Amino acid sequence: MDEKVKRLINWMNGRPQPPFAIELIPTNKCNFNCVSCWRKSASKKGIKKRYGEELSDKRLIQLIDEASELGVKEIAFVGGGEPLYRGITLELMKRIKSHNISGDLVTNGSLLNKEIIEALVNIRWDRVKFSIDGSTSRLQDNLRGKKCFDRIIKNIKLLNETKKTSGKMLPMIGFNVVVSNRNYKDLPNIVELAHEVGCNELLILPVTVFSKEGESLKMSQKQMTEFQQVIKKCLPKLKEYDMYSNMDKFTDLRYIEKTNSMHELMMEESEKAAIKKESGKKRCSIKSFKENFKLVPCFEPWLHITIIANGNIACCFNNYVWETNVSVKDHKLKELWYGPYFETYRKQILTRKLSEACATCCVWRIFEVNRIRKEIELRDKWRFKIF
Repeated sequence: MDEKVKRLINWMNGRPQPPFAIELIPTNKCNFNCVSCWRKSASKKGIKKRYGEELSDKRLIQLIDEASELGVKEIAFVGGGEPLYRGITLELMKRIKSHNISGDLVTNGSLLNKEIIEALVNIRWDRVKFSIDGSTSRLQDNLRGKKCFDRIIKNIKLLNETKKTSGKMLPMIGFNVVVSNRNYKDLPNIVELAHEVGCNELLILPVTVFSKEGESLKMSQKQMTEFQQVIKKCLPKLKEYDMYSNMDKFTDLRYIEKTNSMHELMMEESEKAAIKKESGKKRCSIKSFKENFKLVPCFEPWLHITIIANGNIACCFNNYVWETNVSVKDHKLKELWYGPYFETYRKQILTRKLSEACATCCVWRIFEVNRIRKEIELRDKWRFKIF
């Protein structure tokens, strides 16, 4: 967070900075059939076509080197598909660590094996986040569309055993839980499971609807209220286990209700910050670039790059990146980041109006934006006090 805020303050003061992080999707291929996945909304023909468009191994390796030269501090492998389904992914991870870049892997956990686990420990990979939606094989297997629970838990335990044997603390281990009407009551048991297998963090994410099957997972108003009571039950245990979690944020029902209209919620948060800052004046009274920058609803165009499997590039993982015709197959990272392409996104966000492309943004982004906004304001005030 500290480095992100420093870079944003530099941007705010007219000093362009490198991206902090890259979110890289190496493949759309997957060995699971998750009920909540975006793939449920795509045709088999469409998905197969995407497989043939994926970046080459050579270009993926070049991207890691370009990211290092550019000054990127973190690279996260996410889905898309399952990152470890792509054979080159482990070599990319080794290359990332050779450049001293922090690495994050989101995985279903089923394709890990002894060789991969030992490699992750040896290269001091930073974080592995496992997609876990249930504390039992019945629930996890059902939501993930594959018999997988026992294998995943076995792999997590092997990862922890390998760390202990090697005397290493990394990689940190986390659970990513997509919360739906089928598993919200299981959260206390998932917390216990996370503790049992040695997790450092547990992050939850309300289901975002991509398909009719996804629609069937949405919680009713009554279930959302029950969910809040479940959270209150979980919080003392998370504290007892010293496990980082974002669960407390979801006592605010807006973050559950608006998972398919995140752009509206992000603009609401921006508006609230503007009203507070101007003591009730309308936001249009804020005219300086600097003051406006502090109140943008999203900082991703100044911090973040998403690259999907076919090479499409944008500031985040939403419709921008799916619909663009700009690809890293044709351009280097540096020319896009400092050029007119990313500047278009920045100008859009500076209007403090988000498009519907942002509707399915990850709710975690709002939490981060709020923290960043407060930190920038605090540091700017201290700067004036000191100088």
